[in-house]
Amino acid sequence: MTLHLTRLAAVDGAGPAPLGLAIGDTRGVGRVAADASLASLALDRAAGVLRASSAGSPLLGLDLDGDVSWVAAYVPGTNVLETVGHADGVELRVADFMSVAEGRPGQPEAMPAGRFIRIVSCTEGSASFRLVCAGRVVHADKHEATTDDGWFMACSRALGAEAGADSVATHVHLAAGESVAFVIADAPVQGGPALAAGALHALGDTIHYWAWWSDRCRYKGEDFDARLREALELKLLCSEAGLVVDEPGSLGFVRAPCIQATRAAAAFLDLGYRGECVSLLAQVVEQAAQGADHERWSFDDAFLRTLEAYVLRYGTLGLPEGLRQVADASAPVLQCTKRMA
Repeated sequence: MTLHLTRLAAVDGAGPAPLGLAIGDTRGVGRVAADASLASLALDRAAGVLRASSAGSPLLGLDLDGDVSWVAAYVPGTNVLETVGHADGVELRVADFMSVAEGRPGQPEAMPAGRFIRIVSCTEGSASFRLVCAGRVVHADKHEATTDDGWFMACSRALGAEAGADSVATHVHLAAGESVAFVIADAPVQGGPALAAGALHALGDTIHYWAWWSDRCRYKGEDFDARLREALELKLLCSEAGLVVDEPGSLGFVRAPCIQATRAAAAFLDLGYRGECVSLLAQVVEQAAQGADHERWSFDDAFLRTLEAYVLRYGTLGLPEGLRQVADASAPVLQCTKRMA
C-alpha cells in the first residue's frame, strides 16, 4: 500500500517546524524532522521521551546516498505523515504514524497501541539505504531487539542488531513496488515478513480513526483546512492527564497552564468538538482547585466566555459535576459580563 501525494495537504510553505512535525496516538507523541529522521518519541508521555544512545542523534534515521530532496505532508484529516524523498532517479515514500484505532464504533475513545510505525516504500527506481535506530541493544534476534531502556524494535527485514551495540543499522534494498516496515514499541513485537502486513493494517486503522475524528468537525469557514489542522495538532496534546505541553526535564512534558487549556477548549468548541472542550474546561477547574495554577480562573474572561458559549449551545446536562457547579455559580457573573459587553 502506497500513500500518494495527490490528495495530501501541504504542510506550511515555510517548511517543517524546527522540532519536526508531530505524530501521535493521544497517549504518546513523536516528531519527524525535515530529513525524515525521527527527532523525538514518547510512546507514553507518562514514561517520558525515549533516550537515544548517542546525544544529538535522532532516534531513527534514514541514510540514503546522494543529494536527497525531502517533502513532507499529512494525509488529509489525519495525523499520519508522509515524507517523500527524491535522489538520482529514486523515489522513496516514508509513512510515519503512531498506531491508533477506535475504541468503540462511533465513540470518541481511541485505542493507542504504544507503537511508532514507519513504512518505507520505493515507488521509482531502486534504492539502497540504512535505517539507523539509536538504541543500546541488550538482546537481539534476527528481526527483533530490546534496548537497555526497556523499549523494543522490530523490522520486516533482517534487523542487523547485535547485543551490546549502541545502535542498530538495518541495511535495506528496495526495488520499485517494495516496502519495509520498522516498529518501535513499549512491548515486544514480532518482526519478519508478517510485520509488513501488520503495519499496513495498522496504517488503515489509524487513517480510519483520524478521518472519523475529523469528520466530526462542524466548522464551515473558508479556512477550514487550517482550522482542522489546528484541531488535529491540539488533539495530539490531549491525554488522560488533560492538555500537556513540551517541558525540558526528565519526562519532557507537563500539564498545560489554565490559560492555555482554556484557549484550546475554546478552539475545540468553535469547531464542534464538544467532548474535548468539556474535558479541557474540567481540567482548568481541577488545576485551579488543586492550586496547581495561580491564575484567577473563575474570573478569567476567556474561561467565562467559553463556558457560557458551551452552556448556551448544549446546556449543563452533559457537564461533569464539578464543572456544572462552576457553571451554576458563575451564572450571575456570566450575565453581568454580557450586560457589560
